[in-house]
Amino acid sequence: MKQHAKLPSILLVLFVSVSSAGAQSGYLTLEDLRKQVRISSPALSPDGKTAVFITSRADFESNTYESQLLQIDLATKQTKLLSTRQGIRQPTWSPDGRHLGFLSPGEKGVQIHILPINGGEAVPITTAPAGIRRFAWSPDGEYVAYVTDEAALEDQDQDPQNQSFAVGNNDFLTTGPPANRAVWIIDRSGKEARQLTAPGVTVGTGLTLTGLDWSSDGESLAVTVYPTPFSGDSDLGRSALLDVKTGDLTWVTVRQTGESSPAFDPKSQRIAYVYPRDGVPANVREVYVRDLQSGADESWTRALDRHIRGYRWLGDGSLVVFASDELRNGCWRVTGADSWEPVPLGEVYSVGGFDLSQDGAMLFVGDGIHRPGELFFKPSLEAAPIELTSFNQFIGERKQGKRENVVWESTDDFRPNGVITYPPDFDPGRKYPLVLLIHGGPTASSSLSFDSTAQLMAAKGWVVFQPNYRGSENLGNAFQSAIANDAAEGPGEDVISGVRALQRKPFIDPDAVAVSGWSYGGWMTAWLIGRYPEVWTAAVAGAAPVDFTDMYSLNDLNRMRRHAITDSPYVGDNLEKAYKQSPIIHFSRLRTPTLVLSVTGDFRVTITGSYKLFSALRDNGVPVEFIAYPGRGHFPSDPVQRQDVTIRWLGWLEKYLRGKGAAGTETNNE
Repeated sequence: MKQHAKLPSILLVLFVSVSSAGAQSGYLTLEDLRKQVRISSPALSPDGKTAVFITSRADFESNTYESQLLQIDLATKQTKLLSTRQGIRQPTWSPDGRHLGFLSPGEKGVQIHILPINGGEAVPITTAPAGIRRFAWSPDGEYVAYVTDEAALEDQDQDPQNQSFAVGNNDFLTTGPPANRAVWIIDRSGKEARQLTAPGVTVGTGLTLTGLDWSSDGESLAVTVYPTPFSGDSDLGRSALLDVKTGDLTWVTVRQTGESSPAFDPKSQRIAYVYPRDGVPANVREVYVRDLQSGADESWTRALDRHIRGYRWLGDGSLVVFASDELRNGCWRVTGADSWEPVPLGEVYSVGGFDLSQDGAMLFVGDGIHRPGELFFKPSLEAAPIELTSFNQFIGERKQGKRENVVWESTDDFRPNGVITYPPDFDPGRKYPLVLLIHGGPTASSSLSFDSTAQLMAAKGWVVFQPNYRGSENLGNAFQSAIANDAAEGPGEDVISGVRALQRKPFIDPDAVAVSGWSYGGWMTAWLIGRYPEVWTAAVAGAAPVDFTDMYSLNDLNRMRRHAITDSPYVGDNLEKAYKQSPIIHFSRLRTPTLVLSVTGDFRVTITGSYKLFSALRDNGVPVEFIAYPGRGHFPSDPVQRQDVTIRWLGWLEKYLRGKGAAGTETNNE
């Protein structure tokens, strides 16, 4: 029998009132979002006539997500249910298109299952004790390569009841030694499996995992190899070719660190891989191409000047790459160094999962401005996207706020941009509270694509501001890398200068300004309420790191050089510099009523920062509430607690902005 997940009574009242009010007005509500369908893992069939994808729906009674594997005819848009296995992921066509492989949990953990596409039951072909993390068909379809964890090496001299272990570059929540991740190969019948990588070699860490890309002749796999499986060593990857017969590794370049995502071109004469510009971790990630015969090696995306998030080879030897660009996702076809052209995406502003055929047909999940992800198909790179699904059409039909671009002047000659969302019934003759919703990352960005939190805030009569500060990935290398050694002051200047520009607008109430964010957005929130305490009416700090030492010593990234963290805080006079760029330095100045949110088992931003922020607010006599969610992860993973975050977030801001919303004061424009 299903047990109904219950909300605290006060939150239930808030949820019911918000949902009913929104429904009566036609605004987007939490109840609408409970019905949202999420689409992932699109995969084109080899003949280009059909595709598969996965849908996920929240089940609030069981507090889980219900998955479906669907097949869709690209011509008729008709769908067919293939599986309702829960936890299903990574659907992958066999080269002949007659079978579909996927990962699914069972009695023996997550294993590879093979499903005949024209009928029949899915059959597991692996029994790996530690389960399967990733797999890839060989070009002839006779074999499958996969990644699984090696059994941890035991200390023969240690008492079996002694569970102590050597700590390395791992997060402080780790309770045992990490396992190496090995590449294996198995025939499609599941009868013969053997390990390809040598014992002690790892192709993954606690944070990252190699891809598996076969050469066209089926003799090699392009992989990423790491010196250890510790999560903090995830920036030390090297591209390598793994010989399928012997297990020998050949390095693609002479670099010792920083490489990832190697893939063969269609003729297996070149290798593409991802590497930060000039080897500097704070710089944009570029796609490099290396000729395996001549050794020529160059970046193909330097002139594009964007932080590459994904790429794929086409049959003609060109690349298709994806990256954030201004206030949307960009897609380009790249034919060589300094040679590229944009791929039109129509009214799609954000691209999720994607798949490409060798001739350039594209299948992808895309968000519009007022509608979350649907499945789209482009018969060619030049063609306009064709919408294949309409699962979330009802959300797009709700009355939502207008979203538009905003640009302003900041320090150091930067011109940041961001997104403004207006209340659905916006009246320029009235004054509205301004609410900041700051993105995390920091190597990320806010775009014009659908944002449920921004729209829920706007429905309450607030103007919502989502700033892209230095360190964001949407404006090129100079802007992104400017966060190096400047984790707070510079980005904070970008945000506060944007706030001041908006406060001069006649429709903004300058005395009703709230700030909020999660992860780095929480860091920036904690920084802003201490650095500029006179500005804010209320704040919500989710998963907020507050000092460099926690980020460097306790989380899963720890010693990795990245965005703002370019060196150890414990060397020379770095500690003093680190604290000057940490929110904790201004904690004695805190005055803003703040809601603090965190996950107890957050390995990315440890809950220690939230405890410090809570203590500082409490000790300074500032209204504060601290809510912790049990579990492991950077954000609650189940639907009930995820919804609870939103309810508490909006409820806290509403408490302090009440009376200053859509029915707020009229402006005097004389």
